[in-house]
Amino acid sequence: MRLSLRTKTITGVASITAALLFVLIVTIFQFLNELVDSSVKKSANTSAALFVSTTKNAFLSYDLSSLDADVSEILTNPNIAYVRVKDKNDRVFVEKGDAAALNATFKQDTSASHTDDGIYDTQAPIQVNGTLYGYVEMGLNIASVTQSVSRVKNWTLTLAMLEFVLVGLLSYLLGSYLMGQLQSLLKGAKHLGEAVKDNNYRDIFVEVRGKDELSELAGAFNHLVERLKEESGQRQRVEDELKELNALLEEKVKDRTAKLNQKNFQLEEANKDLKEAQVQLLQAEKMASVGQLAAGVAHEINNPVGFVSSNISTLNDYVATYQMLFAQMNSVINAEDDAARVKAIAEVEQSIKAKDLAFINEDIGDLLNDSSEGLYRVADIVKGLKLFSRVDSDDVQLHNINDCIRTTLAMVNNQLKYICTVETNLGNVPAVAMNVGKISQVITNLLINAGQAVESTGKHGKVTISSIRVGEFVELRVEDTGCGVPQSHLDKLFNPFFTTKPEGEGTGLGLSISFGIAQEHGGSLSVSSKEGEGSCFTLALPIPKDDDNDSCTIDSKGS
Repeated sequence: MRLSLRTKTITGVASITAALLFVLIVTIFQFLNELVDSSVKKSANTSAALFVSTTKNAFLSYDLSSLDADVSEILTNPNIAYVRVKDKNDRVFVEKGDAAALNATFKQDTSASHTDDGIYDTQAPIQVNGTLYGYVEMGLNIASVTQSVSRVKNWTLTLAMLEFVLVGLLSYLLGSYLMGQLQSLLKGAKHLGEAVKDNNYRDIFVEVRGKDELSELAGAFNHLVERLKEESGQRQRVEDELKELNALLEEKVKDRTAKLNQKNFQLEEANKDLKEAQVQLLQAEKMASVGQLAAGVAHEINNPVGFVSSNISTLNDYVATYQMLFAQMNSVINAEDDAARVKAIAEVEQSIKAKDLAFINEDIGDLLNDSSEGLYRVADIVKGLKLFSRVDSDDVQLHNINDCIRTTLAMVNNQLKYICTVETNLGNVPAVAMNVGKISQVITNLLINAGQAVESTGKHGKVTISSIRVGEFVELRVEDTGCGVPQSHLDKLFNPFFTTKPEGEGTGLGLSISFGIAQEHGGSLSVSSKEGEGSCFTLALPIPKDDDNDSCTIDSKGS
């Protein structure tokens, strides 16, 4: 059920007034009752005490005539309804007054407001030195007091009802006034809502009556309508201008779209050229690394191939000796008579002494072992070259970085061993997911750069390569005692084409490509360096989670 503001105002004010009046009436009534009870109780106690002091001697001396006279005298007071004097055994000596009250059972009253017969009954003891001899029972007529209190209560209720009616009437008038003003504002607000839809504010106006907050609100509403009229006109003008601008923009957009399409086509062509250039640069860097490795690898292969070739030449001589001995032994076996056999045996013995067959038998084993070792070294170098050749593939597998280090060192050792001492500190690290060829290229670049940094100092320095697990990463560190990098160059070191080498000695792409390979593997490549003291490059590769292992091939010994 929806209640109007006027009903709410009247109900609220009337409720508050009724509550206050109720509290006031209850307080007044309670105060009147307490006042009457106190006055009546005090008067009754005083009268009874005075009568006891007056009649005590006559009571104790059994002077009934004097006692009767005292009772008759006190009954002359119109406020005393009856008096009864009796001993402690309830024997009545004298009793006079209202017969109905005397015949009723005596019950001492404690509150005048609770007296139902209009007589306040009280009792006073007759005692001497603490000894009780009797009682005086007395009844006070309080009907007049009760009537006075009732009149006061009636007047109070009448005034309260009058005030309640007046407050209700005032609330009604106030609510009607407020509703009249608010109805005007509500009507104006409804018209304003319709005007916003139709963009028409001409007929909206709220009459301003009086000089109070509601009239100020009505004035503010009219001012708001005026502002809305102005803003509506401005908006309409802006909308018209926007329409014209939109028409112009559509033409410009069409023109710009055509130009953008042309630019996009040019960008696509440029991207193709850039990708081709990137492939060529990567291949150029790879070829530069291969060129740096070529001389060392050739030397590393030529050494074992040279002594294997020498060993084979010696073995050919040994085989010729054995072939000759075999022919002589065959002559012994095929001799026709004893003289021929003895002669053939003598030739065999002479050949054995001449060729030092004991030395040949011992040397053959060493030559074969050395040749096998040399061929193993050649196979190991070829395997490293095979790994390095994988740089263009996208094959990613689980591989132990220590194997990459060993293989790369075998290929670049010839370039490093004459200019520095290479020290390895390879830790027990887990396998990581990597493109073996690309990581081998990174290690090659770092080792060659370290060797060149040491060589530039003119001293025989040291290059330390180590591997260690740090948290969820495997870190490969290449540290040298070379010339170091100036602080001003550290933030440019991984930029493409940046190099500190003389013109014609470096492409400036090695570290840039290595940095990209590290990021491609989800890792990082960083450097710390002090000029004149050396540098430390750190390659960090993430250790794969257990659920990633299924997608990679485990290979801890290389491929």
